[in-house]
Amino acid sequence: MAGAGKSTLRDIFKSGGAFAVNLDEVGHGFYSDAGSEVYKSVLAEFGDKVSGLLTGGGAIDRKKLGGHVFADRAALNKLNSIFYNEFNLYVKNLLNEIAGSGREFFVLDAAVLFDSGLDALMDYNIWVSAAAGVLIQRLAAGRGVGADYAERIVKTQLEAYKGYSARADFIIDNGGGPELLEAEYHRIIKEIRGNVKN
Repeated sequence: MAGAGKSTLRDIFKSGGAFAVNLDEVGHGFYSDAGSEVYKSVLAEFGDKVSGLLTGGGAIDRKKLGGHVFADRAALNKLNSIFYNEFNLYVKNLLNEIAGSGREFFVLDAAVLFDSGLDALMDYNIWVSAAAGVLIQRLAAGRGVGADYAERIVKTQLEAYKGYSARADFIIDNGGGPELLEAEYHRIIKEIRGNVKN
């Protein structure tokens, strides 16, 4: 869930020595790479539906695209499906590259973890969420968007991700802040290490 604190948790894992990947950043790279399959597919699908989809530099304008897809569940599903194959290929290649690197943990920060099937590549999955009002407030403040836009994002994601928390190995209700996430990090690490030993 956007605004839940999963990126903060990812950074905590990273500071503990984990190899951490932000899938949003990977996706943003696709948006600015005119040679990527994602760029070509997004342009073909949404080019005539979103006015000013391309920035002056030729990248896909994520804010304008987001304004369209977060108001239309079918459009969001279409956008997500464009990314899934590329994300799976990217993560599989990355896992092969870092195999034997000596890193204890590989952490994937991915909002579309379950939709994309990436959860099947992970040994453990963590669900981070918070109350809708908290998510809206964090999004509006953190991304500098209006409350109405933040509310649309949260509403769309709550509907899209309904039931996914049941597929997670660990669930974090992050109504607090970094201190809560730090404590949850230590709890999860301890449990995972205990499972490996057993």
